[in-house]
Amino acid sequence: MARLAVFVDARDRPGMLSEITAAIHRLGGNVVTSMGYSLEGGRARLLLIVDVDREPDEVVEAVRSVAGEDARVEAAELGPDAAGLLAEFIEDKPGIVTVLESYLDPPDIMDALLRLPEHVRKRIYPMLSSSVLAYLLSEGDEDTVKEILESVKIRDIVDAVQWLDPDEAVDVLQKLPEQTRRAVLQMLPEELRSQLSSLLRYPPETAGGIMTTSVPVVDADATVQDALQLLRRGEYDVKDVIVVVEGDGKLYGLVPVDELLRAKPETPLRKIARRPPVTVEPEEDQEEVARLMLRYEIRRLPVVDRDNRFLGIVAIEDVAYVLAEEAAEDVAKLGGVFEKPRERYLHASVLDLVKTRLPWLLLIYLVESVTASVIKGYEDVIERIAVAAAFIPLIMDTGGNIGSQASSTIVRALALGEISERNRRDVIYTVLKELATAAVVGSVLASIGFVFAYLIGHNARLALSIAATLFIVVIFADVIGASLPIIARRLGLDPAAISSPFVTTIVDVSVAIIYLNLVAKLVLGL
Repeated sequence: MARLAVFVDARDRPGMLSEITAAIHRLGGNVVTSMGYSLEGGRARLLLIVDVDREPDEVVEAVRSVAGEDARVEAAELGPDAAGLLAEFIEDKPGIVTVLESYLDPPDIMDALLRLPEHVRKRIYPMLSSSVLAYLLSEGDEDTVKEILESVKIRDIVDAVQWLDPDEAVDVLQKLPEQTRRAVLQMLPEELRSQLSSLLRYPPETAGGIMTTSVPVVDADATVQDALQLLRRGEYDVKDVIVVVEGDGKLYGLVPVDELLRAKPETPLRKIARRPPVTVEPEEDQEEVARLMLRYEIRRLPVVDRDNRFLGIVAIEDVAYVLAEEAAEDVAKLGGVFEKPRERYLHASVLDLVKTRLPWLLLIYLVESVTASVIKGYEDVIERIAVAAAFIPLIMDTGGNIGSQASSTIVRALALGEISERNRRDVIYTVLKELATAAVVGSVLASIGFVFAYLIGHNARLALSIAATLFIVVIFADVIGASLPIIARRLGLDPAAISSPFVTTIVDVSVAIIYLNLVAKLVLGL
C-alpha cells in the first residue's frame, strides 16, 4: 500500500472535503490526514495524505468526480514525486508545515523545502521541530546550512545537535563557521561537549571522523551478566555488539549481543570475545574503511590508536553513506565534471554548474585542438580522397567508447579492492586480460568496419585502412583506458579523475594520426 499526497485546487463549497474523503474510502484507501485553506475568488486548496493500494491516476479520477471538472487534482507517491505538490501547498501558508511534520518524514520535508523560494524557506526554518532541523543540518548542503544559520537562533542549533548521534553531530559542527561552532559547543551539556570535542580532532573524511563513540564498552574480566546490565541501563548508537577491553583500554575483542544472550550469565567476557579480523587507526581514509568492511564482510569496524587502545566503532550505516558519496563523486568525475557539486542540484545556481563543468571542458578543448592540427596536416590526403574524412568521427567515437568502458571497469575494480595497483601480478594480469579482450572486440569491429566502408566507398584499400585503424585503435584505447586509472592510483591520485572525456581526448588525437597515416600509405601510396 502506497502513501500518496493528494492536492486539490477547486471551487470552495460546503461538504467538499467529506465527499473527497468518501471517494477515497470507496477506493479502499484511508485518509491519514487532511488540511486546507481558502484562496481568493471563492476557491479552496486541500492536501490529503492517503494510504491506498491504487495508482495515483485512479485516485485523481475519483477525487475529480466529486471536486468538479474545473478542479485541479494531482496525486503522487510521497518522495521526490510529491515534493512539488507539497511545496505548492506550503508556499502560501508556511505555518502549515508544523502540522505536516507529524505526517511526513524529514526527507520529504527537505525535498519540499528545496522547491520553495529562499525567502519562504527562511520563514519556515524557525517553525521546524528540533528533530527535523537536525536532519536538515545533517543532510543539507552548504547553502542549506547557511540559510538555517541566518534564520534561527543559536539555541535552536544547540537543541537540534542534541537530537543527533555523536558522529552525525560532529559532521554538523564541522559545517558551521568556527565562531558558531564554538558557541554551540559551549552551550551543549558537558558530557556531550567532551565527547564531540574529542571527535572533532579528526578530519571528516577519516575513520575518526565517521566513527561513533556511543558504544557499550566492558572490561574483559566482567561477566555476561555485567554486560547485559550495562545494555539495559544505557542508550547506545551501537546496540548489537559489546566492545571488550583490558588494561588501559586496549581492545581485546567484540561480543555480538545475540551471543551474550546464549551464554551463561557467569561466563567471563574474556572467554567469548572474538578478535576482529581487522582494525583501523583514526587517520585512515573513509574510502579505505569502506573497502575493508566490504572485503571482510563486517558490520562493525573498531577504530584504535597506535597502542591498540579502543577509540570508537565505524558502523555499516556510516559506510553506506560514504559509499554513496564516493560513488556520486566518481560518477561526476567519470562524466567530466571538474569537481563533485557541493550543492544539491535544485539549490545549485547556473554559476555553480558552470564552475564545475567549464574547467574540464576547456582542458579537453585545448587537447582536442591538437586533433584539428593533425587533420589539417593531412588536408592533401583528404582532398584526394574526400570520403576518408567521413569515417573519422565514427572511428573516434568507437575508440572513445572502448576507452571509457575499460576505464570505468578498472575504476570500479580498484574501488572495490578487486585489484591492487601495488600488486605487480594484478597489474600485469589486468593489462593482458584487457589486451585479449580488445583483440577479440577489435577483430569483430574491424570486420564489420571493412564491409561497411567498402559498401559506402567501393574502395578496397580504403576499407582495409579503416579496418586496420579500428583494430589498432580498439587495442590502444582499451589498454590506455585500463592503464590510466592504475597509474593514477599508484601516483596517489583519484583514478576517477582519469575520466571518460580525458581518455576519449587522448584516443581522438591517436585516431587522427593512425588513420590518416594508413590512408596515405595504403590508398595513396604516399
